[in-house]
Amino acid sequence: MIVSGKKISSIVIAGFIVISMVWPGPACAVTWEERPLLAWEKRALEVFDVNNYDRVIAMAQEQTDDPNGNVPVFIYFSHAQKYYLEKNRTSAAYYKQQYNMVINRLSGANLAVLTRLVVMPQTSWNAKINNSFIEAAFEKAGNELYLGAILFYLSNTAPEVAKGAVGGLCAILQNKREIVMNGGTLSQEDRAWMSDPTLLKLLIRKTGESISPLSGFMSKLPAVARKKVMGGPSLCLALIEDPALPLLREAAGMGNANAASTIQLVQDARGERLARYPNSTWYSATGR
Repeated sequence: MIVSGKKISSIVIAGFIVISMVWPGPACAVTWEERPLLAWEKRALEVFDVNNYDRVIAMAQEQTDDPNGNVPVFIYFSHAQKYYLEKNRTSAAYYKQQYNMVINRLSGANLAVLTRLVVMPQTSWNAKINNSFIEAAFEKAGNELYLGAILFYLSNTAPEVAKGAVGGLCAILQNKREIVMNGGTLSQEDRAWMSDPTLLKLLIRKTGESISPLSGFMSKLPAVARKKVMGGPSLCLALIEDPALPLLREAAGMGNANAASTIQLVQDARGERLARYPNSTWYSATGR
């Protein structure tokens, strides 16, 4: 069990408020925290926020050390703004030609900058590109290295950021699930953060943020179809499995229709595991 507490900090860039939740505990605890911005990244965001895109490009090009890989991100977003606001032909060409190069280089290291750029009001015209960048970065971040950051971004108030974080979390949980389904046992650390009530309650709350028109028909669908229809937070809970059931039943009893449907997904996952390993638990194929 992770002992949780809250550490609130506010970082305001173009009205963007970040709430940082830190969960202290034993050595195996996972800290819900984004990676800190570098000094030049903070300054570049401030300059970007006042629409001085030429200066942002110059600042990025001056960097000789870019461990997070944000130089191309700042340059691309700045050219996008110059293309949109100034109809600059050079920027228009850069915006169209460099898209694949930039998106293919994205990783979890870009999240602290990207999650701020995409919620700035002046970049809202570029929502399609913004969303594709966020999704790509979270997809690449779906591993142990960025677990704390992904957990942190789950509660972000920007829907596109929170959605991307759920996708990254699903990727990590899928890897954990495969360990068990391939005959292995999860570490104590993994058991702790995966069964943390704070995480489970957050995911359950997210299942109730929208109602699937198929919620009432889940029991009639094949297991594979149920997984495809639900996805998102419900899929995360199914990948965690047994620890989520008590809280899901409680939420379903309080009227969360998607919680009731998610219970079916969890039961599908549980049944699949037990069919392969009759003596298993959610965290171990051997039941130990």
